[in-house]
Order: sequence, then C-alpha cells, then structure tokens
Amino acid sequence: MSLLRNITSGLRSLFRREQVDRELDKEPRTYKEMATEEKVKEGMSRNDALREVRLEHGRLEVAKEIVRSGSWETFLETSWQDLRFGLRTHRKNPGFTAAAVLTLAMGIGATTAIFSLVEGVLLRPLPFHDADRLVLLGDHLGGRPNMSVRAREIATYTSAAQTFSSLGG
Repeated sequence: MSLLRNITSGLRSLFRREQVDRELDKEPRTYKEMATEEKVKEGMSRNDALREVRLEHGRLEVAKEIVRSGSWETFLETSWQDLRFGLRTHRKNPGFTAAAVLTLAMGIGATTAIFSLVEGVLLRPLPFHDADRLVLLGDHLGGRPNMSVRAREIATYTSAAQTFSSLGG
C-alpha cells in the first residue's frame, strides 16, 4: 500500500469511525457466510458448518481487534486518550503537578548547565592559534604542585624564556 493511500485510509478511520466499523463488521461476516455455504455444499448441516467455521477462524470481535491494532491510527488514538487522561489527572492534583514540573525544570536546567560547561571547557577547542601547543606553567616546591603563577613570575618568564612564542596570565 502506498504511503499516501495509507495516510488517507488512516485519517478516514480516525474521523469516520462509525462507517469504518460498519465496513469492518461487514467483511468478516461476509467471509463467515461464504465459508459456511462452502461447508454446507460439502454436505454438513447449517449449524455444524457455522460451528466449524467459528472453530477454524475464531471469534469475529477478536479478528476485528487484531485488524484495528495493526494500524498507526490506533497508536495515534491511544496516545491522544493517554494525553487527555494525563491532563485530567494533573488538573485534579495541582500540588503533584507543580512538584513534577519543578523537578523536571530543575533536572533539565542542571543537565543543560553541566553540558554547557563540559562543552565549553572540554569539547570546544580553545580560542588560541595552535591550541594543541599550549603549556601550563607552575612550580613543585615542597613536593606539592602549585599551578598559580604570580604576575611578577610571568614577567620573569617572558623576559628569560626564549622557547615560548608568548606568555599570558
């Protein structure tokens, strides 16, 4: 079935539910009658033929539900019903709704802030030319690393060091 035909058929079944249900009722009944007539022609009584067809093919309501459940419009209709039920439930419990919305807002906000920090510091390259050649200066006096450098030391490094193209602090 083409996509356009599938969409139009689905929209038809959403908006003209009664007509589609009548057609869906008619088709299995017609099939059941035809199968029964064949069994009667083979020599069975009408009641035995009906019973045999019911046993072979199951109940009509089950078959209709199987046909309905296999379509995208059933998913859409069920989702719409779930959304309406959820909105009704939240309207009845405003305290719970406020707590849920605040919890979601805080979670989304915290996740966004952490991602922004990680993306800015770790993932995005530094805004320097040849950022992969940057060096962090510090000293190891007393066996403990100290990464803070004073302005006086930067001036000393700038005048004395010839291996760095520039220094900043």
